[in-house]
Amino acid sequence: MQRVIFLFLLFSMNHVLYAQVLENYQNNILISKNRSIFKKYHSAKFEIDLQNFPESNMYFEIPGGSSVFMDGKLWVFAERDTTIIKSLMELKQEIDALIPSSVRVDVINDVAVLDGLQVMKGFFGQKSLENYDPPKNVIEWELREVDDFDDFFILATVLLLFLAAIYKGVFPNVLDLIIRPQTVISADDFSETGSIQKFFTLDVLFYLLLMNLGISLLVMLYVHVTGISIFVDLGNSDINSLFFIWFLLSIGLALLAVFKFLFLKAVVYLFDLSKFDFAHFFYLLRIISISMMVMLSFSLFFFFNNYSVLVNFFEIGVRSFFWVYLFGVFFMFLIMVNRVPFKNYHLIAYICTAELIPFLIIAKLIMG
Repeated sequence: MQRVIFLFLLFSMNHVLYAQVLENYQNNILISKNRSIFKKYHSAKFEIDLQNFPESNMYFEIPGGSSVFMDGKLWVFAERDTTIIKSLMELKQEIDALIPSSVRVDVINDVAVLDGLQVMKGFFGQKSLENYDPPKNVIEWELREVDDFDDFFILATVLLLFLAAIYKGVFPNVLDLIIRPQTVISADDFSETGSIQKFFTLDVLFYLLLMNLGISLLVMLYVHVTGISIFVDLGNSDINSLFFIWFLLSIGLALLAVFKFLFLKAVVYLFDLSKFDFAHFFYLLRIISISMMVMLSFSLFFFFNNYSVLVNFFEIGVRSFFWVYLFGVFFMFLIMVNRVPFKNYHLIAYICTAELIPFLIIAKLIMG
């Protein structure tokens, strides 16, 4: 009778138990909270034994928004809470190594905490597989194209610094005059003996090309990190195409700067402001140059240290430049009030015609 009861209970338990846990990795998971400049993210580290119980399965419960790396390679990105069951044999095959005894697993999540992460080794029934319906491209290895933009950005930055070093060696006084922030306040350009009195010279044209190379590099980095595809998809372009786009965009912006100077020259002639077109152009060029160098320096820092915050940085940087440029125009107006024998309402009309109206139209098109 006792044997009958025991067998009855044994068969009854088969309908209740759906898993047999051989190893529980919960105590081996090291969870830490890391903080960068703008945000914090959570990470977890542990090692999986691949030798013991070779016929068993690995059971993972991964919180949504987590990236799972095995042996330093991306294995899974879980867009939502995901349950994965993998046999140990398949896991060994996916890890491209020669009979590994263990594998290191890293989990990173900047959306949710990783307290819900669960990892176990054992035998799990079909009941445990009900929540597991991952996309095929999440689990299976696939051949993907390598993005050449990072290599292009590094090489372009090195080339830009090399050209800046050449310019510094050939025209040291001009570069020092333009990039010194003190000259924004001193307003030396508006004096009768301004340091720069000619536009179509080698030093000025070379500097315009150099500055627009930096601006074009920032524009391409912004387009790449935001995923915007206006005329061409930068993510699918090879490194030669990226350099061609960079040079083409830089030349286009340099020609636009020449057109801006000719436009100022025409407006100055209409308002009878003698030679203030030089002072006007180079004063605002100095503000643009300093802003470009600051944004490029921060972009390089985030590119190498925290790539994920570049989108937020560009959003803040573009809006900040908008107000910095407007403040520069306003400060230039105050300087011209004291330097130009001109009635104030005529001067306001000149500033609006030459700067504010074109700038606000371009800012509306860019910022929306």
